Amino acid sequence: MDYKDTPMGKAFTIAINIGQLSSEDDGEEAHDGMEYVTNPVIKLAPAESMFVAAMHEIVEMHGKLADDDDNGIYVGYVGPEYNKENASKGVMCGNCAFYCPKEKNCHIITIKVKPGGYCRLAAIGEGLVSTKEK
Repeated sequence: MDYKDTPMGKAFTIAINIGQLSSEDDGEEAHDGMEYVTNPVIKLAPAESMFVAAMHEIVEMHGKLADDDDNGIYVGYVGPEYNKENASKGVMCGNCAFYCPKEKNCHIITIKVKPGGYCRLAAIGEGLVSTKEK
């Protein structure tokens, strides 16, 4: 069964439609790959948008990712209790393009995530990360 035919894949497809940006949304052309954004409030820079599209293709071909799935991609998810420093900067699942608020889950990794968690595949939207020390 293709990933897109699974319940999560179908939810991902619905979220893709919700997450699409038109040129009317921000007065600019939509970024390539924006149709793969599952979190509808996220806007991505062009290169990050391409990364999101590439990750979507990988999940379509290989299924959702895990550290022990033999796909060779290390996810490295940590829960909110271990992500305080990154979360304080805005780097967390809740700000990620792959996080679906309605499903309260990630569309590219198998583990159940929490909004304050983080993995190394995060695609954080424009303006959501602060690199200034607090």
